[in-house]
Amino acid sequence: MKKIIPLYLLCFLFSWQVFSQNNTGTPYSMYGIGLLQDNYGPYTSLGGVSAAMRDNNNINFLNPASYTALDSNRFYFQFGVTGEYVHISTHKENSSYRVAQNASLNMAFRIYKNLFTSLGFNQRSDIGYDLYYYKMINGSDNEYYNQQISGEGGLNDFYLGVAYRFGNLSLGVNTSLVFGNIEKRVNLIPLISDSYYINSRNKIAVFDAIFTAGIQYGMTLSPKSKLTLGTAFNFSSKMNARKDLESYKVNTSTQSSETLDNERLHNGNISYPLRISGGFAYDYKDKWTVAGDYTFQEMSSYKEFGEDQEYNDYHKAAIGVSLLPARYGRYWWQRNKYNLGAYAVRSQIELNNVHINTYGVTFGTQMPVYISNRELLLGVAFDLGIRGTEKNGLIQEKYAKIRLNIAFKEGWFMKRKID
Repeated sequence: MKKIIPLYLLCFLFSWQVFSQNNTGTPYSMYGIGLLQDNYGPYTSLGGVSAAMRDNNNINFLNPASYTALDSNRFYFQFGVTGEYVHISTHKENSSYRVAQNASLNMAFRIYKNLFTSLGFNQRSDIGYDLYYYKMINGSDNEYYNQQISGEGGLNDFYLGVAYRFGNLSLGVNTSLVFGNIEKRVNLIPLISDSYYINSRNKIAVFDAIFTAGIQYGMTLSPKSKLTLGTAFNFSSKMNARKDLESYKVNTSTQSSETLDNERLHNGNISYPLRISGGFAYDYKDKWTVAGDYTFQEMSSYKEFGEDQEYNDYHKAAIGVSLLPARYGRYWWQRNKYNLGAYAVRSQIELNNVHINTYGVTFGTQMPVYISNRELLLGVAFDLGIRGTEKNGLIQEKYAKIRLNIAFKEGWFMKRKID
């Protein structure tokens, strides 16, 4: 216990630092509440499947019904973080960036008989971009201006979930306290003598609760195989938000400023649309697992302070397969789980009549480490993908991600049989 508490605090401080920084560099994060997480959690190397996934090693916080699969005599800690390298290109230019993102810190344990609970911190969306444009001033012959568009922030959540098992049926619910800031800035600098520049800042602070329900049902198909069906969903809800808008004009010669707009909107809201995922997981001989997911989010109904943002609906399909050669094998490589997956996303964003889609392939492993009275599972997942396109003057991103997921189980609730 004395060793675990400092480690937990260290993980908490590290994850809080990841939460608080500018966690992504993609220009596609400038829309709405930011870039939605397409693939994260303990099953990243399986394409991000989650709806029907349940085991006694990982805390599957994406479907709270899965908590009932955990070991009733263990206390669980889980920490995950993703590092990402992205190459951005257009038909004329290219650049790259590196970030750490999608941090999560989770705990879980049994409360009473078939009742389990989990709590933790997760990132829900990311915003971080910095774009420069060089354009001609409308109505002029040879006068230009520089425009800088930037933004940062995103939404995080602290959740508390419970799950109960009725035979083969498990039900669960997460109550998430969603919070965060979304800040977007525009800087205009005309390239003329006796010129001025215009700065504007749009900041939205969000603080509210969202409820996510989960269902899983397991069936034994034969002595060697079983099938699990699962779904997780949250209904559309309006999150309380506050919007601050500032805009001012500064003369570059005298440095005098003129306020163009200074508006504060209180008691507004941002709609968090309906999101539902469903899937299956098929296990054979406690060796092979094949799982598939489909996720839908009604982003077409997304609004900010009553204004329709005209997005499309979000769709994601994912599939994964894993192999565990021998759970109690003699050699370490036999006890490792080897994963392979893929996913495809049709996002809510459509620009220049082109849908901004994402495609990725994943692979990785989970390696068990046995220590006295505790178990540790080290997961390493690789995610290679493409987002967007260079068509119609748009931006394409090619990314490579690595996610580390550390899960360990403490035997605090296990009774000694021999003193």
